[in-house]
Amino acid sequence: MCGIVGLWGATGAAEGQGRRVDNIAVMTDKLSHRGPDGQGVWHDEKNIALGHSRLAIQDLSTHGHQPMLSPCQRYVISFNGEIYNFIELREQLLNLGVRFNGQSDSEVLLATIWYWGIEKALTLFNGMFAFALWDKQTQCLTLAQDRAGKKPLYYGWVGQEFAFASELKALKALPGFSAEINKDALTLYLTYNYVPAPFSIYQGIHKLPQGSFLTLTADVFNQKNSVTNKIEQYWCPYQSAKANYHQPFNGSFNEAVNLLDAHLTDATRLRMIADVPLGVMLSGGIDSATVAAMAQSLSAQKINTFSIGFENSKKCEAAAASQIADYLGADHYELMVSGFDALNVLPLLPDMYDEPFGDSSQIPTYLVAKLAKSGVSVALTGDGGDELFYGYRRYFSSEKLCRVNRYIPELLRRPLAGLATGIGRLSLCEHKFLQHGENIAAGHPLDIYQSRISKFTEPHRLVPGTEKQVLANIEQIKALGIAEPAFNMMLLDYTSYLTGDILVKVDRATMATGLEARNPLLDCRIVEFAWSLPRDYKYQQGQGKTVLRQVLSRYVPDNLMNRPKQGFASPIKKWLSGPLRDWAETLLAQDKLKAQGLFEPGLVDYLWQRCKKNPDSRHSHLWTILMFQAWYQQQ
Repeated sequence: MCGIVGLWGATGAAEGQGRRVDNIAVMTDKLSHRGPDGQGVWHDEKNIALGHSRLAIQDLSTHGHQPMLSPCQRYVISFNGEIYNFIELREQLLNLGVRFNGQSDSEVLLATIWYWGIEKALTLFNGMFAFALWDKQTQCLTLAQDRAGKKPLYYGWVGQEFAFASELKALKALPGFSAEINKDALTLYLTYNYVPAPFSIYQGIHKLPQGSFLTLTADVFNQKNSVTNKIEQYWCPYQSAKANYHQPFNGSFNEAVNLLDAHLTDATRLRMIADVPLGVMLSGGIDSATVAAMAQSLSAQKINTFSIGFENSKKCEAAAASQIADYLGADHYELMVSGFDALNVLPLLPDMYDEPFGDSSQIPTYLVAKLAKSGVSVALTGDGGDELFYGYRRYFSSEKLCRVNRYIPELLRRPLAGLATGIGRLSLCEHKFLQHGENIAAGHPLDIYQSRISKFTEPHRLVPGTEKQVLANIEQIKALGIAEPAFNMMLLDYTSYLTGDILVKVDRATMATGLEARNPLLDCRIVEFAWSLPRDYKYQQGQGKTVLRQVLSRYVPDNLMNRPKQGFASPIKKWLSGPLRDWAETLLAQDKLKAQGLFEPGLVDYLWQRCKKNPDSRHSHLWTILMFQAWYQQQ
């Protein structure tokens, strides 16, 4: 993994370009944690400069140095990520007469773009990436991101210059950066626990959406507000999901297991190609266990596995992870975490994530990444299995609500919904009543699911002067016209929760330690195959991931895996009533909230007082606010 930055200005004066190069150097340095193995800056004599911080994984020589120029000198690229099928593409290009100086996937990526053009090249890449490409001939800048949105890319205007970077901290380092809070993004954060794309927490700064590219020419300086309108999708998750849904896999269940096994084996094989040591982050669940089993089956040596556990916690999968690693014959490393360990990590989180991020599993994710980095430079993970193979229990409970809702006469829905919502609004904390009101009024499965995944159902009450915001992709999924509730919910999570929460959490935590994370289950072939599978191949007899479980059973005995799903969340309830109580008290002080002018202090205080009296009440909601406060205090 790496960090990329860039600045493009309208003026080409020597003085302006000199200042631009100095700023690029500062921005690049801000991302040194993403690329501790070297830094590079490229600029032309006119108005653009690119920067790069390198984490060397493929071709550790100087042939992989970036920013990189194409052999014809037309293109310059700053690239963050990995192209997993680069060996196959390299062979094709060699047969077509293209020659290479080194063995890096960066050089193959650039040559693929040079030979086939940017739009076709993007469809050929199987990988995780975000990159900036400058075409010296046409004076055109292209920013692009992979299909799943694994690698981040922020962009926007800072003064009179167009700027972009892998992380917000690089943009914030620019003179003239405006740190104005986007209150719409804040209400979205309170709703979902993260800031979803295309928003960022700052006004005027955006995230590039998954599977898209943005191409800009010099006329952008006369039409600054039209930048986001120039985004195109080379791969649309909604249309791809719809096409595969309407062309379903028509083989037997056993044939589906065989094909998934083959896809996973090859996806894991590709992600094990590296010139540095590699391991697996093993939580003890189905997804990471499958990846670990695949990796060990493909390796002639013992693989390294890494896991985290919580002291005195009932939701701890460390023992299960150890048992699986022992069965596979892996070299296993384990770390037990206490509330005081969390205290030591908390001060690091605001800078690590750059914007408010409320998923409490960010703490163990960082700690397991740090543990893994002590032994390897690349770690495989099991991310994606829940969203693709019906892994969350909330899918089943939401489906039940959808079935119940069908029996409520239309004439009764509004009165019943109004009654439940009215009861809920008597107190910000009566969350379930608000949920029930929204569920009764719902006309689409995603309306019900929206209330289930929302942290705060009425966040605009907490942020005066705002209106309720919802995910934009909800309407895009509804427009597909697919009635199956499970399909709609999984696609929503794939295009929002996975990209905005899970992958952000893993990217920032691993990059903070100089570790590269790779996700075999998010291989584009597996994603599209999963969308073609019938629901019954994913959910049977009260359990999700049926087809994935069957693959795993070929490598690990069922008795090691037949356990309830635990997840990877931190025991924040215990922490807030114990070692983190004083920290929380300080961040939620009424005078501090009034001075900020963002939250309604009385409502926040009500939540905090209720949580102190009863730790079972609203602790996860408080954590969302606390993580914003911790971030805000370091701005």
